[in-house]
Amino acid sequence: MSSIHAQDSSFLGGRVPPEIESLSKNLKDVDQEMFRKTLKAVVSALEGKDCREMMKSIAESSIIPQDRLGHIVAGMHRMLSEAIRIPTSSLKQEAFKEDLRELRIPEEFITDFSSVVFGARRAAIESVAFQKDSHLPTVEDFKWRVDVAISTSSLARALQPSVLMQMKLSDGSFHRFEVPVSKFHDLRYNVALILKEMNDLEKKSILKIQD
Repeated sequence: MSSIHAQDSSFLGGRVPPEIESLSKNLKDVDQEMFRKTLKAVVSALEGKDCREMMKSIAESSIIPQDRLGHIVAGMHRMLSEAIRIPTSSLKQEAFKEDLRELRIPEEFITDFSSVVFGARRAAIESVAFQKDSHLPTVEDFKWRVDVAISTSSLARALQPSVLMQMKLSDGSFHRFEVPVSKFHDLRYNVALILKEMNDLEKKSILKIQD
């Protein structure tokens, strides 16, 4: 697997998390029964259930060293979490399977991963993930005007224009702030740059999914 392919993976964005990158190595020599028991425990955790007893039973019955088992659980959890965030309208099942092949996930495990991401249990995982996500207030109203300070204790600011802004957020709070015109242009430039980079990244993801 080339690093370029891994970074263009449709559900991982521009970088493969280390937990997922090492998953294929840790899954070597793991039999199907142990894999499915571990996957079931991880899915239960993603559904918000208490899976401590299940994991304890797996650890006690497994010949896999506990540190390696921990890497497997972390990799599974991160992989499924990342995949569930992508709507199925954007991430297709065959594209997801191909991504797992590029990550060198054993072929016998790819179908099980896919059945979680695209199967009946997805809705329960999505519901829990949505409840856990932190939701910041959104902007409901935004007003601004350019002002010129005529009388000020600072000669450097006298007759210098500034931008006065007021935002009303969805939680009912108001925030007022003032920035010099030069800083406002810096803000405008950096926002435009970020939007361009996001657009470029989105185009790469779309091309990968369509392929």
